[in-house]
Amino acid sequence: MSSWFDPAPAAPDAQRPIYPTWIRSRRTVMFWWIAVGMIVLGLAVALFWPPGLGFALLAMPFLYIAVVLTLTSHRLGPRGGDFQSKIHQLLINSVGNNGRLLDVGCGSGQLLIRFAKSAPGEYVGLDSWGDDWEYSRSQAERNAALEGVEGLEFLHGSASRLPFANGDFGRVVSSLTFHEVRDVQDRTVSITEALRVLEPGGRFAFVDLFDDPRLYDGRDQVLNVIVSVGGEVESARNLSEILELRFPLNLAKVLKHAVLVSGTKSLAAKE
Repeated sequence: MSSWFDPAPAAPDAQRPIYPTWIRSRRTVMFWWIAVGMIVLGLAVALFWPPGLGFALLAMPFLYIAVVLTLTSHRLGPRGGDFQSKIHQLLINSVGNNGRLLDVGCGSGQLLIRFAKSAPGEYVGLDSWGDDWEYSRSQAERNAALEGVEGLEFLHGSASRLPFANGDFGRVVSSLTFHEVRDVQDRTVSITEALRVLEPGGRFAFVDLFDDPRLYDGRDQVLNVIVSVGGEVESARNLSEILELRFPLNLAKVLKHAVLVSGTKSLAAKE
């Protein structure tokens, strides 16, 4: 990829991979429209009835959310610190280069493509690609083709019911996916599934909001589930201990509760 200072002409957008951030742009636009609409309406009403200006003040919560979403997307992207890429690199470093790899919740294929470019091997990405997201299977396949990466397999499915046999993979990774699974009430089901398809001795690395009490019953619950299905946890660290999360990434509703858990599956684990 050309650097920002590269004098070479930029490739047409049609020839560039598209890697959206984890922030839904449609949701961001919605909050901006609501905030701006309420402010304009309040100002318009105030021209004829001064107390109507108070209506514009009701836009403040929506304006705040719009600003946070916009700035979060900026921080995750290349021009704002590239934190999405940094988190991906943590996962790459955690599982190494050996063994067939599964990315649970592969989205646009960004992480899987980086793995494939770092070392040859077998790479599989799975995602539900729901309508609420700006990712698609065709987008992931297109990105891989534009990056010159061949042999990647992208499959549609749910993290709670992985369509693979026990021990099918030597490495399994997932980035901020488990808490988004909607077809089961217990979000740890997807963690169990990820470890089921991992071979004994294989490596795993998961990033999710494991410290968020609204989603999980504490980090210990997650670690206990991992151990109960044969996982051996080597590290469980909050992202803020590893990366300097700048505002608004350090907010509770963004990445404050994000934890990177990595380790191996016990050689004694039953298939």
